[in-house]
Amino acid sequence: MRVSSHTSEQESVARLSLWVNVFLVVIKLAAGVASGSLSVLAEGIQSLLDIFASAAILWTIRAANAPPDPAHPYGHGKFENVVSLGQMMLIFASIAGIWAASWHRFNNPEMPRVDWGIAAITLSGILNFAISSRVAAVAKKHGSSALAAEAVHLRGDLWACSGILLGLVATHVFNEPRLDPIFAAGMTVFAFANALHLLREIIRPLVDESLPDGEETCIREVLLRDPRVLGFHKLRTRQSGSQKLADVHILLDDELSFKDAHRIGEEIEDALRAALPNLDIMVHAEPFYEEIAHQRERHAREREWDRGGLGEWEMRNS
Repeated sequence: MRVSSHTSEQESVARLSLWVNVFLVVIKLAAGVASGSLSVLAEGIQSLLDIFASAAILWTIRAANAPPDPAHPYGHGKFENVVSLGQMMLIFASIAGIWAASWHRFNNPEMPRVDWGIAAITLSGILNFAISSRVAAVAKKHGSSALAAEAVHLRGDLWACSGILLGLVATHVFNEPRLDPIFAAGMTVFAFANALHLLREIIRPLVDESLPDGEETCIREVLLRDPRVLGFHKLRTRQSGSQKLADVHILLDDELSFKDAHRIGEEIEDALRAALPNLDIMVHAEPFYEEIAHQRERHAREREWDRGGLGEWEMRNS
């Protein structure tokens, strides 16, 4: 199977995230044992989940970008959405784990040695920020929900590290061991909010929700700008992984030959793909007056101007 350049870039950044997570787990666990800080040790244990999540993302990107086959004629893009959903569950599990560890340490206070903890968490935070920014940029570029989930996961770890770091510093300054778990638990609120926001974006393609308004508007503008398209209807869109799927019925001059109508449909598909990256579009051409007469006579459906949507009409301004 030939791997496209955008797939290679996604795989490269997923592989980078995996190896960084392996390195960070080793650092956090070693620092947690050396410092006696339960928050640092708990963060290291929670980061073990990141290794499995990053490995799953790496596999998913290759699987999701595999070409369609007889069993998956629309491609494998939803593999990415399903794994992203699992990624979100790991994020929520990590948050719950940090809260549980914080509660235990608050009720059983113990003064940690902060030097090793501060060094490890500072390094972890710097690497998390750098890698999450890179992963988020590639996710946005290619519309990858799996990488977007990975970026949120890494950014959530960054917030957790920030809370742990503040807690360690405050613990040392005020000589109060309970500040360590309080700060660690408090910073997970930001990770939870980010995870909820992304969860909404992950569920949207799984239930075949339409593409965002801006992307549907882009499709409409391409159709309305083409003077050969006299109108269109039945525009339907959805997303599968990073792949955007759409189909639409366009109305052309009744006098066109079948060959010319087919050629125009192909040209419009090319124009739509150029305007909206990762778009898999199917255009169905219909004769203008014949289709309107058919709709009125067979379906008792009147034209509706400039409204759009399934079963409605959008016409060029004459």
